[in-house]
Amino acid sequence: MVSISDRHLTAPMVAAAGAIEIAVHGWDVARACGEQHPIPALMAEELLDLAQLFVTDVDRPHRFAPRRTPAPFASAQDHLLAYLGRDPNWPTAL
Repeated sequence: MVSISDRHLTAPMVAAAGAIEIAVHGWDVARACGEQHPIPALMAEELLDLAQLFVTDVDRPHRFAPRRTPAPFASAQDHLLAYLGRDPNWPTAL
């Protein structure tokens, strides 16, 4: 178990938070570099479920941008990115 401030986190919780960080920041970096590397659909679905547990309205606007509304019929990746305040249609670098 890991303690952060007054919170106690289990190893699976830390691993889940790390998976969200790696996948989403990896998407950020790829887009900034002019690349498109999508987050696999099944992974994005699972990470969205976890993100909804870890990121609450209390975390906004201090740690996360406001949620965005994904387009109708958006992919799991787009739902994850929008939940975390990212624009899934953010253009890649020129």
